[in-house]
Amino acid sequence: MEQAISSPSFLVKIYHNKVVRFFLSAGIATFVDVLIYFFTITFILENEAVMLFGYPASAHEFSLLISYTCGVIANFLLAKYAVFNDSTLAGRKQFSRFALIAGIGFFANYGLLRFFVEVLEVWPTLARIFSALSLGLLAYYIHKIFTFKVHS
Repeated sequence: MEQAISSPSFLVKIYHNKVVRFFLSAGIATFVDVLIYFFTITFILENEAVMLFGYPASAHEFSLLISYTCGVIANFLLAKYAVFNDSTLAGRKQFSRFALIAGIGFFANYGLLRFFVEVLEVWPTLARIFSALSLGLLAYYIHKIFTFKVHS
């Protein structure tokens, strides 16, 4: 069994599976997101609230805004070139759709993050990981059907 898993043909089969590539690329983008979130909340903001457009924002809210934006850009580029490279839609249209879904996803992540941090009192970086993972499978199907659609 060990040889079957480590054989090149097994790895090629895994690589050709879009779901696997999507989750690998989303995993990399999520790592970028969480890393930026951690550094922003810990070292830049030092867990202090900031004023955002004249309103106070907690450190975990503002850090989410920064890290999520970076993660979306990384995720779009990886998804476009490593997962859905057979899409027939124009790149601008793909990014517009991706940004729309990411915007909706931001509010879903925001709600989950607030729930984990403020209600369950989970450490903010761990809460960020939980919120990102919670929405992953749904994101794959939305991007497959809508964002990176392939016309026959």
